[in-house]
Amino acid sequence: MTTFVYSQNYEWIDNKVKQYPNYGTLEVLVDRVSKDFNTEEEKVRAYYTWIAHNITYDLNRYYSFNPPEMRITFDSERLNRSIQKQRNAKLVKRILTYKKAMCIEFSTLFNELCLRSGIQSQIIKGITKLSTNEINTTRNIKNHAWNAVKINNKWQLIDVTWSTGYENMKTKSWIQRFNDFYFFTDPYEFLSSHLPQYQHLQFVSHPISIKSFFETPVFYSKYFESGVRIANNQKGLIELKEKNNTITIVFKEKAKASKIYYKFENKKHSKELHFKKNKHNLYVASLNYKSNTSSSDVLSLYFENEKILDFKIEK
Repeated sequence: MTTFVYSQNYEWIDNKVKQYPNYGTLEVLVDRVSKDFNTEEEKVRAYYTWIAHNITYDLNRYYSFNPPEMRITFDSERLNRSIQKQRNAKLVKRILTYKKAMCIEFSTLFNELCLRSGIQSQIIKGITKLSTNEINTTRNIKNHAWNAVKINNKWQLIDVTWSTGYENMKTKSWIQRFNDFYFFTDPYEFLSSHLPQYQHLQFVSHPISIKSFFETPVFYSKYFESGVRIANNQKGLIELKEKNNTITIVFKEKAKASKIYYKFENKKHSKELHFKKNKHNLYVASLNYKSNTSSSDVLSLYFENEKILDFKIEK
C-alpha cells in the first residue's frame, strides 16, 4: 500500500497568497510566487490556493448546450504540441479575464502554472461519482479532470475544481468555499470519488475496476474526518425484498467520540445512528425503514452536520 504523509502546515502559505491581487496574467503570478516561495511543494500550494480563491466554477456554461469542439490532429507530433500550446494560451487568457472556469480549464490553468515553474505536472481525465443514481451503473464516459504533480519523486493528486466550492442544487448557484481535502489527497481516499482513465494513474498498489468504483456509496470528503469506515464488502446499493424492512450497514471502524446521524430522503429530520459490535469485531447499525411510494430512496449519513455517505435504497 502506498501512502503519502504530509505534516506541513500550509496556513502561512495560504495567508500570504490570499493577499495577492486578482492577477490577469500568468507571468506576474509566477514571478510573485517565485519570489515568495522556495520549494516546489510551496509553489504548488500557492498556485492551488490562488486559483481556488480567485476562479469560480462557470455554471452557466456547464448548463448551456455546447456542441463538441472539432479537433484536427496531424501526423507531426511537434505540430500537434504547438497547436495545443496555442489552445492552452487562449484558454488561460479567457480564464484570467473572466475569472470563471470548468474542470478541464481549472486543470489546464494549474498545469500551466506548474510547468512555468519547472514543476512536473499532468492533467488526468476520468470519472467522478456524485449521485446515488450512478451506483451500480456502468457509465464510462469521462466527466471530470484533475491534476497530479511530482514532488520529491512522488506523484501527488490535486483537484482544484472541487477545492473551490460546491453547487447549491436548490438555487443552481456556485458557493465559493475553500476545501483543501483535495490537495495531496491519499490515493486510496481519492479513489472513493475519482476514477482516472488509466489504471496506472490511480497511484495505488492494487488498482480498482470501474465495476468496483460504482458499487460503493457516494463518499463526501467529511467522511475521512468522521472516525467511521464502512466494511470492505458494504455496498452502496441496499436492496429491500419487502415494503417494510430493516436496513443494516456494516462498519469496520468506529471512533468512540464520533456521533453519526442518518436521514432518509423522504424524512425531514435526522436521527443518531447506533452501533453494535458483533463477534467479527465489526460495527453494525440497524435501521427501521418504512418505504414510500417511489421505487428508490436515498439514505444519507452525517457527521458534524455535514454529509459523509449516501446509499441508494432500491425496492
